[in-house]
Amino acid sequence: MKERKQLEQQIIEKVMKDEDFRKRLIEDPKFILEQETGMKMPGSINIKVLEEDEVTFYLVLPPIPTVSEEGELSDVDLEGVSGGWNEGESGDNNGGNVPTGPITSLISRSLKRI
Repeated sequence: MKERKQLEQQIIEKVMKDEDFRKRLIEDPKFILEQETGMKMPGSINIKVLEEDEVTFYLVLPPIPTVSEEGELSDVDLEGVSGGWNEGESGDNNGGNVPTGPITSLISRSLKRI
């Protein structure tokens, strides 16, 4: 989970210094993250960039796991659930309560390449 926070922090720092990078990130976040991490992301992953302002705060909720008719979670949902929650460290902006799962795993693997 720390790797995801590191990537987010790196991107935020770069956005604050480079207006052109910020515009490109907003226009095509998946492409920019692929460039930054050096890893091709699966076509099934969607990435959205939201920009807060002085009066807007975004709260990102994790996906609700889907259950089959047999009452079992899908493999993707199992991976997300088994990833659990990161309780965070002192100084985390959101208390560190961020779910781990497939996208976080992908970002973590990508960061190891940087």
